[in-house]
Order: sequence, then structure tokens, then C-alpha cells
Amino acid sequence: MAQIDAEIWAIIPARFASTRLPGKPLADVAEKPLIRWAWEAASGADVFSRTIIATDDERIASTASGFGAEVVMTSPEHASGTDRIAEVVLSTTEEHRPDFVVNIQSDEPLITPAILARFAREFANSDRRMGTIVAPASPTDLDDPSAVKVVIDRSGDALYFSRAKIPFDRDGAGWEGYLKHIGIYAFETSALLEFAELPRMPLESAEKLEQLRALEHGWKIFCIEIADAARLIGVDTQDDIARVEAVLRGRGE
Repeated sequence: MAQIDAEIWAIIPARFASTRLPGKPLADVAEKPLIRWAWEAASGADVFSRTIIATDDERIASTASGFGAEVVMTSPEHASGTDRIAEVVLSTTEEHRPDFVVNIQSDEPLITPAILARFAREFANSDRRMGTIVAPASPTDLDDPSAVKVVIDRSGDALYFSRAKIPFDRDGAGWEGYLKHIGIYAFETSALLEFAELPRMPLESAEKLEQLRALEHGWKIFCIEIADAARLIGVDTQDDIARVEAVLRGRGE
């Protein structure tokens, strides 16, 4: 269980602009806006004292408020979702800030309360300052640049994240330990605010992966493996929406 006296917030950053799917947070997925699925999962987890949608867009804010979400408006200038959630924390007086913050991507409609609760509890009970979810990668993930791969050390800390297939199995021996990254992060609150002050680095810019900023600055990112997360489908295209809706139909949702 999470520390009894720990306060944990869930924050879902959302922006309207998207190269491949403009207006993505508001895209219709099984008759709900995409972002609502992530919000409902976070709201259903029993570990979060607040679930907040952070956005710079009035259309997203209006829609989210309409289905009952707490919304905080943020600057349009943020380089990443983590920078956006840091603004939410900074807008709160220090004595009212949480112990931990979980950053939940708005484009993960299949995320469940159980996955989020397990992740938040395990992170809160660790001694780490930044963590994320990893899961076994499927064969189709390996050559898909939208599926981010990760390699970890013996302590469970990330060595590197990449859109490329890592590690490279030079001898074709049948490496079986491929892991994919699920874009959900947990931070000790002070670490979140420190992260937002770090300058962007070349690897982050090249791979377009915000977590590489932490690694390039020498941070540790604790990877919590959750096998059920392997079935999640992040939404980047209309084809992804069709795949998600097929899964939801199978669940009866």
C-alpha cells in the first residue's frame, strides 16, 4: 500500500495540437472524447486525492469541465507534458502541494484504475524520485517507432529509451527481454519541479522523448514492470482509434 500519509495527485496534460491527429484529446473514441477515458481511469483509482486536467486550450477545458473534470489552464509554451504539470504544482502554494505527482498521458484510453493504483503505490513505497511504467514488448512493437523501447539495469533503473529496437540482437540469438515504455510517470514533487528547470538536451530533441532529458542530466528513472500494461494502445492515428474501439467492444464498453 502507498504510504498512509502520502498525498498523490494525478495530472493529465493535454494540448490540442498534434502532428498526426489534430485535436487528439477531443477525438471521438467509442462515443467519448479520448481524454475522458484516461480521466475516468485516474478518477477510479483509490490512490489519488486530486485528478486534474492541465491544458492550454479552451476547447479541451470546456469539454473536460463538461464531464466533471477539474481543469487548470496552463501556458501554451511548454516543451512537454511534464513541464505542463509542473506549472500546475507551482501554481499551488507550497504547503498545499502533494508528496507525489503522477503524469498520465491523455492518449492512453485503455489504462485502468488498477494499473494506475499499483504503479502509484509501488513508486510511493520506493526511495526513488522519478519512475515510469514498462511492459513486455510485442513483436510488432519492436520496429514501430511509436512504441518506445527501454533497457534497464539490474536495479530497475532505465539505461536508455529509444524509438529504435534496443538492444540490438547482433547474433540473432533470440533476445527475449524486450521492454516497451508506457508514457506514464511518477515524481516526488520536488523532483518534478527540478525536472522542469533542466535545459532540453540533444537526445531528447532527436528522439522527441522527454524522459531522455532526465537521463542526459544523470538522473535515475525507476522502471516498474506491469505485465497488464502490455495490452495498452496509445492513440496517435485514426487506425489506433479503430484498434482501441475493437478492444472496448470486446470488454462490453
